[in-house]
Amino acid sequence: MNILLTSLMVPGAPSGVRVHYERLAEQLQREGHTVTVVTQASLRPAVRRAIGAFRRALGLFGQAGARMGIELGFVAEIYFAIDRTARYDVVNAQDVSSGWAARLALRDQAPVVVTGHFNDHPSEELVHQLHLSGRTARALHRWYTFLLQKTRYFIGVSDYVLQRTLPWLPADAQATVVYNGVDMTPPAAPALPAGVPDLRAMFPGRAIILNVGQLEPRKNQRYLVQVADALRQQYADFVLVLVGKGEDEEHLRQQITAASLEQHVVLLGYHREIMALLRTADLYVHAATRENCPLVLLEAMATECPAVALAVGGIPELLAPTPEALVPVATPPAELAGRLQNLLTNPAELEQLRQRQHAFGRTHFDAHVMLANTLAFFKQARQLPDPTANRSAKATTPAQPLPAVEAH
Repeated sequence: MNILLTSLMVPGAPSGVRVHYERLAEQLQREGHTVTVVTQASLRPAVRRAIGAFRRALGLFGQAGARMGIELGFVAEIYFAIDRTARYDVVNAQDVSSGWAARLALRDQAPVVVTGHFNDHPSEELVHQLHLSGRTARALHRWYTFLLQKTRYFIGVSDYVLQRTLPWLPADAQATVVYNGVDMTPPAAPALPAGVPDLRAMFPGRAIILNVGQLEPRKNQRYLVQVADALRQQYADFVLVLVGKGEDEEHLRQQITAASLEQHVVLLGYHREIMALLRTADLYVHAATRENCPLVLLEAMATECPAVALAVGGIPELLAPTPEALVPVATPPAELAGRLQNLLTNPAELEQLRQRQHAFGRTHFDAHVMLANTLAFFKQARQLPDPTANRSAKATTPAQPLPAVEAH
């Protein structure tokens, strides 16, 4: 197949979405498919400047106008970056904005499959992240509702995402769940890539607890610093390593200093080789308060690093075989610290957690499983008649998840 992948996440963006589509493109190419990736970085500079002028003009209408200028600009950037003379068999958009842009650019000559990486309604995340309210928040919600209603083929990266999205999709939309996937059989003892810090050498004889993510309120690293403060009172031989950059960095530094945690909490900065870091950790802890199918949890399974996470979004689906690894959102820091101490001081229990999570990951979240399920949905989308041909007739299996393919 000739496949177009579109995304608002440019190459190099510190995002699991970018990692997902880059890995998917590589897998599809290895299977013999032709893959073209289009992002905002694919746009010609002159066109980008023209779109920038359009955005600035809408900004004259206040905050709501400025925000809608940004959103409409996203669609325009992908629209003009796509070669509209090319013929594609299927388009896989990594967000609803680039999906709508692809439909417009290609005039529905190929099915556009949108992969939903968002946690809830897409506008809700922006409203929370940008602290929007009033007219601007309402306009954003209407815009993304419009985009979802224009989505004919939808992949949710967890059942949580799918069930949250179904009410916003057209009645005749086709939808399924395809979890993110990683190679669950990496080399047994790979060399540490250049530029990746050796955590074992940096913190000899200490238990290494790892957390990876953008340093921002949603990822909840402030809570983890509180957990580290409580854990220090019970178990001193550990270090919490926070990997990432973001708006919360200065606040976290102040929090660490105020609690005199410099020897127990380390801000490592942004690193791309996450799996290499996971191989050197004793335990991974995920504290995000809103999540769908975090790639880092699957990478922990692949590297056989046992994981504990807040039970939000799609995470209970990923850690289903180890319910003891799921932590209620309202858990006090001292209580989670007690759980971590129990794991770190009970090697047999930690080993059981590692084995069960890795076995579950190999069956459900291997890269080959993701590829097989993705291609199956592409095939289904290509075989179905164009829904616009007769809007009064519904598709044969609207919003019906496909049977999952498992690795063997």
